[in-house]
Amino acid sequence: MNLLVPVILSGGAGSRLWPVSREGHPKPFMKLADGQSLLEKTYRRAANLPGVVSEGGKAKMLTVTNRDYYFMSRDELAKANAEGAFLLEPFGRNTAPAIALAAHRLLSKRGDDVIMLVLPSDHLIADEKVFATCVEKACHLAKDGYLVTFGITPTSPETGFGYIEQGQVVADGFLVKRFVEKPDVKTAQQYLDAGHYLWNSGMFCFKAKTFLDELAIHAPKIAEHAPQCWDAVPDNGNDSTYLEIPEAVFDHAPNDSIDYALMEKSNKVAVVPGSFGWNDIGSWNAVRDLATPDAANNRAIGQAIF
Repeated sequence: MNLLVPVILSGGAGSRLWPVSREGHPKPFMKLADGQSLLEKTYRRAANLPGVVSEGGKAKMLTVTNRDYYFMSRDELAKANAEGAFLLEPFGRNTAPAIALAAHRLLSKRGDDVIMLVLPSDHLIADEKVFATCVEKACHLAKDGYLVTFGITPTSPETGFGYIEQGQVVADGFLVKRFVEKPDVKTAQQYLDAGHYLWNSGMFCFKAKTFLDELAIHAPKIAEHAPQCWDAVPDNGNDSTYLEIPEAVFDHAPNDSIDYALMEKSNKVAVVPGSFGWNDIGSWNAVRDLATPDAANNRAIGQAIF
């Protein structure tokens, strides 16, 4: 039985999808053709995973978001018939500090065996059954002390994603040989032809304790700041679902991503490959691909006259 808690990262303005996505209404709140926002879909997908901690029939999860988006995020969580706490940032400091604070919250609440499933709030996943199988594999690796990332089996020489090179087989996945920055078209085609490179999805799974232990080794400034910041959060020791990070303390958090701070440095990183219809909705071309073209190759979501 997994002690699994989804940690939903819901930040960023999504400026590439302006004006639908903007500072006051970022990409996670963008509604698709079925009326559900990307954030609601993320909550529903996480709540349906086997092994997720639940109480009273409702899945429990932790959301890290800007304090300005608390009420909108709370409403989306309620639509998914789930519940949980909100860790509210005064401003963004990238993913490493956010995940470190989430790890401290979960350790204080659930103990050393809690597993974090870190999910961005603006991805789409078409095949949730296959995704659930990949999460199960990642949990097995997390229990064995690995920091697990999810790699997407590439279908084209994509230049908009980072890549992961698979290493040797380990349990339900592969050791990560290296992470690669976004390539040019020629290099991306070489990765595709090689057959052992994966798109970097930006989703992760690990024990909260493993994450903090490795962070202390490879990103000590973040590791040292996180408990100081957590101790300054009002009511951090009780069951409050409204956890606001003080601006004065958070301002000193190093601004770094989990990839640069830890995943590219640790020797305990594994990857679970998957083909589950992943889409990070990072451009208007990605939004276009969600709609079926008509006979004239026009695409629309909602009523339109061409």
